[in-house]
Amino acid sequence: MLLPRVLTALILAPLFIWAIFAMPTDYFSYFLLLFVALGAWEFTRLIKIEQSLYRALVSAGIIGCAIVASAHAQNLQTVLMVSVAWWGLNLYWVVSYPNNIQSWYGSGIIRVMGGVMLLAPMWVALSSLHANYGSEYFLLLMLLIWGADSGAYFVGRAFGKRKLAPNVSPGKSIEGVIGGIALAIIIMLMFLQYQNAASNTYIGHLLLAIVISSVSVLGDLYESLFKRTSGIKDSGNILPGHGGILDRIDSLTAAAPFFLLGLSLI
Repeated sequence: MLLPRVLTALILAPLFIWAIFAMPTDYFSYFLLLFVALGAWEFTRLIKIEQSLYRALVSAGIIGCAIVASAHAQNLQTVLMVSVAWWGLNLYWVVSYPNNIQSWYGSGIIRVMGGVMLLAPMWVALSSLHANYGSEYFLLLMLLIWGADSGAYFVGRAFGKRKLAPNVSPGKSIEGVIGGIALAIIIMLMFLQYQNAASNTYIGHLLLAIVISSVSVLGDLYESLFKRTSGIKDSGNILPGHGGILDRIDSLTAAAPFFLLGLSLI
């Protein structure tokens, strides 16, 4: 699977970077909404909705909630704070797994609301990030996530011994997470040098890099909760070698609200 995985990344990554810089924010926001729609469709499979009609209705509901949340941009800070608090709760579900499954998977309404909270704040945060901070900061977020993922993968394979969350994702190690954080810090330092950022902003930006690289792991683990509970390996198969859209944006679902909120506080 390595060859198709690499080929898919080599094709899609440049196209996505082109879209970040070439598309006006309005068009780029709708472009991102396509990923939300595909992610919502895949999420319905993770929560065991079988019939296509019901899957389409739930997906449309998630998209509608995202659009409504985006329309109330004046309450952006509230949306971000609620999302951050929700991810704090998700951390508890990850740590306590397999206990308390009924709390987040027990009823259909709770499962659907999980999809809303997973995807709607991400879209609102990404659209606002592109509009208010520009393409370079949007790319920075992507590089931090990609760097954290790559650093965790290679360091984990080379030195990983202590399991991070063995009940949820046995392949992840504490050493890998540390490697991902280290690479994210290096990426942030390079960005700050490129931007000629003021020295008094370095500490805030570096702390943000640590938070984003850590939270991106939580996004991955949260999706793994649903896959493990549903007995599904990948959220989909639309991306050769990578699985589904949700498998590729799981880290972003958690990182985007934290990133935008962090930038507003620096």
